[in-house]
Amino acid sequence: MKCPGCANDMVQVEVQSIEIDRCPACGGIVLDKGETDAIEVLGLSHVIEGGVAVGAASGEPRTTSARCHACDRDMIALRGAGDIEYDWCDGCERLFFDRGELTALGAFVDA
Repeated sequence: MKCPGCANDMVQVEVQSIEIDRCPACGGIVLDKGETDAIEVLGLSHVIEGGVAVGAASGEPRTTSARCHACDRDMIALRGAGDIEYDWCDGCERLFFDRGELTALGAFVDA
């Protein structure tokens, strides 16, 4: 799978029986439909991203639309709790979080 943020190849990481797609280049995370709920219930946001804060990625923040390479379409930017922006594909319903966004969203929801 290609990263929606930078188009590099993603790797699959298994965390407590949940397969997570993570980009080793930019630190982005792709979650398939239903994985967000499992991560929230288990409190794994911090573990998956390693506690990296928003904006801590090397380089500048992404200024282009995230692209779902599975559906070949631009993803829709959404704002969640705490005004955290993440991206959603209306074709396959995958979510894409830039580095730090999943942890930030989880911290806000848990608070």
